[in-house]
Amino acid sequence: MSETLTSESSSSFKDRVEQVIAIMLGLAAIITAWTAFQSSQLGDKVQESFSEGIRTSDHASQEYNTAIATDNQDQAVFLEYAKALVAEDETTATYIHETLMSTELAAAVDWWLEQPEETAPDSPFVEENPNWDDTSWTTAEELDVEAQQFFDTARDADSEGDKFDLLEVIVTLSLFLFGIASLVRQQKIQVGLAAVGGIILIYSIIMAMTLGDPAGLF
Repeated sequence: MSETLTSESSSSFKDRVEQVIAIMLGLAAIITAWTAFQSSQLGDKVQESFSEGIRTSDHASQEYNTAIATDNQDQAVFLEYAKALVAEDETTATYIHETLMSTELAAAVDWWLEQPEETAPDSPFVEENPNWDDTSWTTAEELDVEAQQFFDTARDADSEGDKFDLLEVIVTLSLFLFGIASLVRQQKIQVGLAAVGGIILIYSIIMAMTLGDPAGLF
């Protein structure tokens, strides 16, 4: 009678252990799926952010080139205008001012001409000149900052993705231990493997909660 009770007790304990292992296997599978999803979404975000950063950086480069080309052209035209003024060649100066200068450059030059001789800057290309348009430079700088923000976002997402990749490896280890435990017949080894797997699983759950949902599923 005693042996029968002992056998039943042992069988009941083994059943409970296997049930616990099955539950932990399910939890580990869920965590694995969660980490894989987060890693995949973050990987997509990395690619998207880097692509946007490259596109914006290229746009910024184009704006810088436009600004440089415009400055060089305006300075060349102004230099010819200044030479005509020094030579007192009003016909050439007027022609350059009214024909060759852009509207923005002409307005900047008019402001320069209106300044008192003793305080006038050497050229109209100064920040004090309200008519000197440096929009291309401002746009280029803003785009450059925006590009860096995209790159920073990509790097942050990549870092978060690495953490989820590591978590996936850790959870996979617990899955391996639970799988072995479910096949082992020796009760002490089975419990030991399940216990180690459980510790790893608990750590994985805590880590998953700490990392949160950077992919924005919820």
